[in-house]
Amino acid sequence: MSAVEGFCLVNGQWSDVIPARDRGLAYGHGIFETIRLSDGKLLMSELHLERLKRGAERLSIPVDSTIVQSYLEMLLSRCPDHGVVKVICTAGEGARGYRTYPQTPPNFIVHWGPPPDYPNHWVTEGISAMVCEQRLASFPRLAGIKHLNRLEQVLARMEWQDQFQEGLMRDNEGHIIEGTMTNLFCFRDGGWLTPSLKSCGVAGVMRQYLMDKLMPAMNCPVRESQLSLESLSGMEELFVCNSIAGIWPVRHIADVGQWKPGKATKAVSSALSENFACFSA
Repeated sequence: MSAVEGFCLVNGQWSDVIPARDRGLAYGHGIFETIRLSDGKLLMSELHLERLKRGAERLSIPVDSTIVQSYLEMLLSRCPDHGVVKVICTAGEGARGYRTYPQTPPNFIVHWGPPPDYPNHWVTEGISAMVCEQRLASFPRLAGIKHLNRLEQVLARMEWQDQFQEGLMRDNEGHIIEGTMTNLFCFRDGGWLTPSLKSCGVAGVMRQYLMDKLMPAMNCPVRESQLSLESLSGMEELFVCNSIAGIWPVRHIADVGQWKPGKATKAVSSALSENFACFSA
């Protein structure tokens, strides 16, 4: 294995090999988390592990949080202090066919990757986005969790090259749900709105942190709402976010509108940077 591949554990063993009959590989039967590592600390790890547990319960995968934590500690004892840590939990090995067996133990993959190299001006000046043709199917049971089947996002990401930095995705009714790798926040009339994820989409950890902790601490009103594509043009400010990149203001959405990073976005971004220095420009 190369130096980068060497920072990988499969069920607590230093390896990057998984069984060919793994249900995560065969059917996408699993969940994952992608966690920012800064100065040797996993940022918002409690929120990530809570979501991993929720996702495992939805997919009937028995996950012992203490095992996951022990594998993370093993990885952190060897890997660099900065980067991205990915935790994958699959339903384990299975026979051919969709039937599951409760006694089958899950497989855990934990590995490190280098930190992102996004340009600083995406944080300060904002990004350009497009609206993807690929839609998100309604599936309430899977809504919010980060399961291994990301085909909708993969197909959506094929729709642009370097002219845009993100693509916004809609459900089949035309509501804006999220970006391919981010969640969306919109500012209007003194408060923040973010799309409802009751039927589809990923409830991002950064989204949860902003809604439940940072924005309330700043006395910023925030609520979930159904947002149409047409409603975006009436918003005063927009930003997208995730737990790896932090906050990116949206300055342009093709065929929709243009914005400038405003005071409200800058205030949230500044507060986030005070709590987590790695998200500063």
